[in-house]
This record gives sequence, C-alpha cells and structure tokens, in this order.
Amino acid sequence: MIHPLTKKLKQQIKAYIYELTVDIPRQLEYAMSLGDLSENAEYEMAKERQLFVESRITQLEKLLNRLKSVNLDDLPDNRVAYGSRVTVEDLDSEQERTYLIVFDGEEPSHKASDDILVTVESPIARALFGKQVGDEIQVNLPKGSFDWEITGLVTFPELTRQG
Repeated sequence: MIHPLTKKLKQQIKAYIYELTVDIPRQLEYAMSLGDLSENAEYEMAKERQLFVESRITQLEKLLNRLKSVNLDDLPDNRVAYGSRVTVEDLDSEQERTYLIVFDGEEPSHKASDDILVTVESPIARALFGKQVGDEIQVNLPKGSFDWEITGLVTFPELTRQG
C-alpha cells in the first residue's frame, strides 16, 4: 500500500518547484529592476523566500523518501509501529497521554487534537516499538525516567481503515 501522504507531498513539492523556478525569478528580476540592491526590501524578501522554498523542498523530498521506505502492508495490527496512536498511563502520576508516531516533518491527516506527535527516532517511540496493550515500559528522557503502561493502541492499518 502506498502511504496516503505520498500524493499530497508530491503536489506540495511540485508547487514549491514551480514557485522556485517561475515565481521567485520573476520577483528577483523585478526587484533588481528597481536599482540599488543594498537597500532593496523586495529583493531581500525574494531571496529569503527562495532559501525557505529550497529548504522546504529538501525536507519534503526527505520525508517522501522515508515514507517510500515503509512497507505499509507489513505494519502490524497488534503492536506499536510507525503510524500508531498509543495511549500510555504514567504508573506514578496515573496521568494518561496519547502519542502518534510519525516521521520528522510529517503532519498526518489522522492526527487527533489531543495526540502528541513523536518521531520514529525519539526515545519515546523507540521505547514503544513492538509493544502491545498491557505492556509496561520504562522511558528514559532528558527530564528523567518514567514507567508507563500501554493502555490503548490504534495501529496505522486501523487508522487508515477508519478514514
């Protein structure tokens, strides 16, 4: 299965490339026609936008390549993996939190308002990977070590079936 964000990312990249190759050169040409570039706000804004767009294209292409590397058909239905929404209870404070595991730079369309996004590289995601509801884990974070129990799990395959 192709990741649902793939099409959206390709469209965003295409729009940024158009801006980079058509719109920004026009803005730069116009700004240069105004004369002295040392105090030319239009020129500076266009150059800043050019740098932003170039950076954004690179970010989106990296994310697209990461998404392509994940075989969504192989994601488990009963264990924490990429794309899972995981609810944990802190065993000391009894406070619950819900995490959604994503790639860096990803803004998933299935994010709920109370989800906390964590990247697949994060200590939280690494501690959760492969676990199931009822499992207890210890998560080591810069602000300390925490003991959690997984109280809820909705995997990526389930999330995509829900719409």
